[in-house]
Amino acid sequence: MPSSEHGRTETETDTPTVDNGGVAVADEVETEPSHPATADESPTSRAARMLELAAGTADQLISDAETEAEAIVATSRNDAARAEAELVRTREEQTAELERERSTALAGLAEEKAALEEQIAQLRRTESDYRDRMRHQLNEQLSLLETSQSEPESESVAEPESESVAEPESESVAD
Repeated sequence: MPSSEHGRTETETDTPTVDNGGVAVADEVETEPSHPATADESPTSRAARMLELAAGTADQLISDAETEAEAIVATSRNDAARAEAELVRTREEQTAELERERSTALAGLAEEKAALEEQIAQLRRTESDYRDRMRHQLNEQLSLLETSQSEPESESVAEPESESVAEPESESVAD
């Protein structure tokens, strides 16, 4: 097999691939040594090399997994911070809208209150005017009643005088 400049075969890679489930899977690693086996290499040394290669691959996978986990955590934190900022912004917008509605409602109520107070004042003025007119009319009626009652008494007293006065005038006219 052809080997790369780092002593690996073309089927080896530094980073693991990710399958459809999101789990990191190691790419195929050629188990044959990059150097052709020499006749004096013992099975123990080959096992040690394989063990070393497996440990290196495991370390690389662990490092890649930690990096990926940190990236996921950072992305999650960013998403959480963005969501929190959006919630804060939405809450502030809703609070501002509610405050505007409250102010509008209070202003409307204040206008309505002022209009009602003006109506009450107008009704009180009307009542006062009506009472004054009624008092004036009743006083006029009482005055007329008093004068009409006193006129018959004065007419009854004045009538004998007018007859006696009328007679001398008739005598004087006759003269």
